[in-house]
Amino acid sequence: MGKLFLPAKAPNEGARRLAAFVQSLPTPAAVRRMLAVAGIDRLKLDRMVTGELIPGADERFAITRATGDAVLMRDWSVAPRGRWGDPVPARKMRRAA
Repeated sequence: MGKLFLPAKAPNEGARRLAAFVQSLPTPAAVRRMLAVAGIDRLKLDRMVTGELIPGADERFAITRATGDAVLMRDWSVAPRGRWGDPVPARKMRRAA
């Protein structure tokens, strides 16, 4: 697994959270497994992080499942809540009624 190149500004919250999640994985093999579970390749990951590609609904759902809800489907439609390297807060999930 090579380096993950980040643009000067995060394009959206989904890209910022996905980059933080990938960088938190312990080994390149873990990154490859996550990408395989999500059904995306390295090139597509780079394009998503740079903002060149916004994933479709099926890809967003697969990424949400592969990251254990660290990146939600709606994150791709929201402006970034921080910069690259800023801490990404843990999710506070609400129980369904």
